[in-house]
Amino acid sequence: MIKITSGLKSEKTEDKEEIIEKRLEIGSDQLILNWKFKDVDKKLTYDIKKCIGCSLCKLICPIDAIELGPIPDIAQEKLDKSNPKILIDHEKCCYCMLCVIVCPNDAFHENIEPKGKINLNEFPTIGKFYKIDLDKCIEDKNDEVCRLCLDVRERNNIEEYYKIEKKCPTKCFFIDSPIEGEVIIKKSMLHKCSPENCKACINICPTESFFIPEKAEDVKKFGKIACNEDECFYCGACENSCPDDLIRVERREIEIIDPKKLGNFPWIKGWIKNIKKILKERLISGKEPIEIPII
Repeated sequence: MIKITSGLKSEKTEDKEEIIEKRLEIGSDQLILNWKFKDVDKKLTYDIKKCIGCSLCKLICPIDAIELGPIPDIAQEKLDKSNPKILIDHEKCCYCMLCVIVCPNDAFHENIEPKGKINLNEFPTIGKFYKIDLDKCIEDKNDEVCRLCLDVRERNNIEEYYKIEKKCPTKCFFIDSPIEGEVIIKKSMLHKCSPENCKACINICPTESFFIPEKAEDVKKFGKIACNEDECFYCGACENSCPDDLIRVERREIEIIDPKKLGNFPWIKGWIKNIKKILKERLISGKEPIEIPII
């Protein structure tokens, strides 16, 4: 574990100068960011292996402390999965925890001491990435899939949700994204696509939405690649993975959930404004898109 420590001057009193202490710990599969000011300690843990490379955290970060890592190389397996898909500037990070609430695969974890000093229930969040037909749900604790489902409902975990959807004993669980949109590809650049040699979008998609048509009639119908948007939740990992910038994930709406704890909190409007940054503008005029066929 590598540790990097820094101190930022904050405010001066008659007796002493208060310091914000920041520390970054680098492990084999985690980055742990630490922040301390007076009696408050914040810890933000980034799980490299759980990150799917969607960049939703980058889009909403209020101080641009997150940048994309070598996602195309990781998706094409030129680099192994131990490499981080995002890069976090721990000096810039303000520990707002927006990344925690927006991550679809539980790659960020927060720890704030003392407990209750900052309550994330006072902040808005986004909707869940699943739905359950409770009339069919049996919650059988002797069933492995049911136990997994019960364990991962609280925090969004799309990779586990995909497994549950496929193996749910009563077929009551299914992925249902709080984000509405579509997957499109830039028609003027379609000649660059080589899915047989690349497979970046196929490899990175956590719900296996992308595939290469094999039968002649499917190739004629779908083209070089196809996307099953019934499984897609518009995270954007495919867009980030494409080495030739062919894929575009266009998000139109996002479900924002009010704070669980009611109150007239001054930060609510700011959080909602940043969450809405997930929604992108349409392609620049002149870049004609074409929909990837929906199955």
